[in-house]
Formats: sequence, structure tokens, C-alpha cells
Amino acid sequence: MKKINKRYLICNGDANSHSTHGGLPYNLFKNAKHYGLIDKAISLDYHKLRYWRSLWNLSQLLKHGKPNGFQWSEFYSNKLIKQIKYLKDQELSILSIYPLLPSYPWPEKWHVDFYIDATISQILHEYKLSNLISNSYEREIINREKLNYLRANKIICRSNWAIESLIKDYQIEKSKIHLVPGGANLDIKEIDRSKLLTFPPKPSINNPIVVGFIGLDWERKGGDFLIKLADTFSENNIPFEIRVVGPKKDTLPNHQCLKYVGFIDKFLNLDLFIKELKSWHFGTLFSKAEAFGISNRECLILGVPIICHDIGGISSTLPKSNFGKMFDANPSPLIVYSWLMDIFSPYEKYIILRKKLLKQYKSFAWDRTIKNLKKVLQK
Repeated sequence: MKKINKRYLICNGDANSHSTHGGLPYNLFKNAKHYGLIDKAISLDYHKLRYWRSLWNLSQLLKHGKPNGFQWSEFYSNKLIKQIKYLKDQELSILSIYPLLPSYPWPEKWHVDFYIDATISQILHEYKLSNLISNSYEREIINREKLNYLRANKIICRSNWAIESLIKDYQIEKSKIHLVPGGANLDIKEIDRSKLLTFPPKPSINNPIVVGFIGLDWERKGGDFLIKLADTFSENNIPFEIRVVGPKKDTLPNHQCLKYVGFIDKFLNLDLFIKELKSWHFGTLFSKAEAFGISNRECLILGVPIICHDIGGISSTLPKSNFGKMFDANPSPLIVYSWLMDIFSPYEKYIILRKKLLKQYKSFAWDRTIKNLKKVLQK
């Protein structure tokens, strides 16, 4: 019988903390351990590298005139991996959700797979970060990342967007690449689904159309588009409300349609988080750059439909139907306004949409993701 190696999960940080990367590694490990796919999550502490970051930034400033990009350096990856040097002689399977960790050559007995939402090339260019580093350093990063992909067993992507970059920007063979979208960072076992059967009131002069925003970065996540959408409703004398979860209040504009909710810790205040989202008619995601869009999955698993646009990996967060509407990239507010007015006419059409969506909740859970990951990794 073939020996099955222990599989460890690593990320750029503490994979055991629910606050790391929005809870993705924590929820991935929690569910993967239940299904026997991952044995242990590794805690890596990049705060211990602050002294080295200062020295490295100084060297980059002197060398290239730009003191940035420590987190993408081979030095950074190797220093983090040294925190688990006690594992270097063990026969292990490693699942990494950070494309540059570990950095090849890794220990001979390690069998490495990657589970990514974006390539570094996409992060640098779509998130407008490439201007922070020199062209020569960018080429070095991309070359090291490509070598990682070539030496890995499998590269599993959370979106088709990432797959396109692997093929186009890194020339990775399609046979090595797999698609497995991530789950919502909510525990469906802790959700009382009977409470999801109450819906927000029918829009009227006294009850505004309510949409929600989730995220820390108001500008990148498309908050300015929601303001334009709100103005379109106001011009037509239709009450409209944007409920904002996540950003700091001083990063938001002053606008009569904005209702600031603040940050809600899903891990500590799950009931409050659910109560907030289910009060919305639609969740929204009109990001300027988006690798995946986990907030979509969190809305969908609670039966809250989505309006969004086709940027980055957003399309891979959605089912084929009965989820709301994905518009072409950068739609006009008037187009979105018209669609929303139509979906509420009559209101029963909107209620049917929510009821159909509620039946699909298992599609957005980590359970489904882990089962698909298991098929890929154990093939």
C-alpha cells in the first residue's frame, strides 16, 4: 500500500488564526482536517522579520531607488521557512496558499502543491503595485514564482482569472492546473437556516432599497460606484441605502445614503453578522481589482443575492444562475439602476430569487471546496 504523507498547510502568516487573510487559511484547515485532507496548519510569524525588513529595504533603496517588496523576496520566504526547519527532513506534503512560499529549492522530501487566488503578476499589475518596485526586481520575482510552479505537483486556483495568468504569463501546462473556488468563511453548522427565511421589506417611500458593502478598502472595492448608483436613485426620488461593513469611518465620504455599520468580527459575532447581511436586498462588489471576492460567497451562503461586475476572479464566486446579476466590467450606474427596478417589479419576483438561492447554500460552503480539493490532491 502506498504511504500517505502528512499534509501541512502554510500561508504568509499564522494559518491557525481566524484573522489571517480574512479567515481563509483558518476555515480551509478547519474543514480540511475534518475530512482528513490536512493534518496540521503551520504558524509563521513575519513580525519576527521586522529588523531584516529594515535592512532589506535600505539595500533596495541603494540598489534600485525603491525600498519596497520585502514580502516578495527570496530572503523573506527563506527566513519564514527557517521557522519550521525542524520539518526539513520529514516526508511531507505541503499545501501553500502563497505562491512564493516555500521558495524552490525546498527540502527534497517535501511534495508541494499551491492553492492560489492570483499570481504575483496579477497582484502587481491589477492592484497597481508594480510601480513600487524596480523592473529588474519584478522580473526576478516572476522568475522565482514560475520556478515554484514548474517544480510543484499541482497548482489549484480559486478562479479562472488566475488560471488565465498561469497559462499566459508563466507558460504553465494546462494539465497541471485545476479550478477549485474557495468557500464562504462562515461555519454553516453554526447557522440557523430557519432564521434566513425572513426577507427585507418591499421597497417603498418608507422602505429604501438596501444594498451592502463588505471590505476594508472602500475605494478599491468600488465604493465610489455605489455613491454614483445612490445618486441615480436619488435623482429618481427612490429611497436607497448603502450599509457599510468593514472600512474605517474616516475613509468614507459624507453621503446621505451611507449608513456606517463598522467592523463585525464574524468569528466572535456571527449572529450579528448574519442579522446585518440578511437585512440587505443585495450584497455588492464593484471592485477596481479583485482576486476572488469572498464577500460574495458569504452573502450567497446566507441567501442574500449579489450585484457585481466582471472584474478579476469575481465570476468564479458565483453559481450559474439564481444569484442576482453580474454586469459587464464597469457598467454605468443607470444600467444597474434599471436592472434593480426591474427585479422588484413585482416584488414577488425578488422573493422567488431569494428562495431559489437559499436552496443552493451548500455550493458556497467550505465542505464542497474541500471535497473538490481532495479529488484533485489525491488523484
